[in-house]
Amino acid sequence: MKKLKIEHRIFLRSLLWQASWNFARMQCLGLAYSIYPLLEKLYGDDDKKLTERLRRYLVCFNTNPYLGAAILGFLVHMESRGEEMGDQGLALSGNLAGLYGAVGDNFFWSGLKPMVSSLAVMIYFWRPGIWAPIFMLVAYNLVHLGMRYTVFLYGLHRGLGVIEVIDNWQLPAVKNAMEMVMAASLAMTVFLLVDYFHLAASPAGYRLVFILLLGLVAGLVWYRIQRNGQHFAFAGGLRS
Repeated sequence: MKKLKIEHRIFLRSLLWQASWNFARMQCLGLAYSIYPLLEKLYGDDDKKLTERLRRYLVCFNTNPYLGAAILGFLVHMESRGEEMGDQGLALSGNLAGLYGAVGDNFFWSGLKPMVSSLAVMIYFWRPGIWAPIFMLVAYNLVHLGMRYTVFLYGLHRGLGVIEVIDNWQLPAVKNAMEMVMAASLAMTVFLLVDYFHLAASPAGYRLVFILLLGLVAGLVWYRIQRNGQHFAFAGGLRS
């Protein structure tokens, strides 16, 4: 069996990033475990040096596990160029962790996951069956794994250039668009619920309840979109 390339081994290990999360140093064990194949290749002939370099990666570290792949790729890029460059990469990784923790949590937890879930619910009431959960698992993981692997490769080959790449993706704007899709799917779900439970022939009071529910959902989503827009405007003012 052909052995996987070292970068593929590192990426696959990063999928277990959260498995050893702890309150003391958070994701440090996941980071050290992920980059270990590179350290073993570079310093495997010197156990003392290998242990020393591995301990350098047991620093307090916490970020979004998906966009954290960009930081991992960047660290591999730096460590491959020598100990001094590796130490510089670690010094910068803390700032990147905070940046991509905020951006990644906002995009994946507040954007992608709710959107895919709402679409899956709509699909279920449109065509009840196994297709809704299959859609949710496939759609979410295609996006998350695709972005995760892509940013890892950019970090691996471009180093700090990965920052510009991710910035060009305009993730906050994409997240706002996903919220609009979620709002539309929730609105459609309400009408599908009426058909699913045969409420179209019910008294007018039942239909009024669903119309009010639709208005409530639309109002909540609109409020959230407006609040996020003000937040990003405020953050942009701070940066300028």
